[in-house]
Amino acid sequence: MQSLTSSKYLQPVDIAHLRNVVFSSRHAVEGLYAGRHASPQRGHSVEFNDYRPYMPGDEMGDIDWKVFGRSDRMYVKLFEHQTDLTVSLLLDGSASMAYRASSSAPSKYDYAARMCAAIAFLMIRQQDNVAFALAQSGLQQFSPLGGTFAHLGAMLDAMESAKPAGKAGLADAIDAMGDRIRRRGVLIVFSDLLDDHDAVIAGLNRYSHRCRHGGEVILFHVMHAHELTLPDVDSAVFTDSETMKRQTICVADIRTDYDRRLRVFLDRWSSACRTGGYDYNLVSTATDHRRALQQYLFSRAR
Repeated sequence: MQSLTSSKYLQPVDIAHLRNVVFSSRHAVEGLYAGRHASPQRGHSVEFNDYRPYMPGDEMGDIDWKVFGRSDRMYVKLFEHQTDLTVSLLLDGSASMAYRASSSAPSKYDYAARMCAAIAFLMIRQQDNVAFALAQSGLQQFSPLGGTFAHLGAMLDAMESAKPAGKAGLADAIDAMGDRIRRRGVLIVFSDLLDDHDAVIAGLNRYSHRCRHGGEVILFHVMHAHELTLPDVDSAVFTDSETMKRQTICVADIRTDYDRRLRVFLDRWSSACRTGGYDYNLVSTATDHRRALQQYLFSRAR
């Protein structure tokens, strides 16, 4: 297993940006004062539990300097806290997620994986449990619930080893995730949602019904900037991500109709999620993934 700081999808700068960020379920927060889910913040008012190696982005005040004096190594003190929060991460690994502006630019999959990795890190740092799976012709690369940094490393390895291909099969993946993780918690899906709309919503409805006592569903609708606004060019070669069929089209001829169809597409997903009580978030690859995630988490906190 590789070092966390050498991961393609979780860099030291990502960890530093997450230093003051906390992830918690909205439903769990509502039950906070009943003791269902204690604060994920660490503090000295709770019982000491264990140590872990210092990582970039950790508070210097959390380092045990006595241990450093004895061993010349920096360790961070961890404290016991009660929690029943679990997060299941589902990442779309379909061929359409491989789209990128150029061979050197990150793809939609890369962008989504970085957001996915950041949330996984937050959960592990808070001593909560997280599971990960790839949606690729159904459920693939499944990593069950875990709460250690070794578990995080295994999830990062799975993200890096995956190659976007074929169809996602999101509905089947959601059903399989629900079968394997029956605890109340949060399901977070990262996808461009170029899938069977009705089947996916039905799958989310089934998942939500199973976890109706405190469960939550979050969708990050990841789209490339070129998909949200067609490039300002005279003509372009469009390639079908599944059949690889190529066709040269005059962009000006299709722009108006494309914009109309795009609005219908986005409104349909947004409306269905609003009806189901799911948290829908459209994110563009033109926005830095760290800023997009911070804005979302800060909005949840408010």
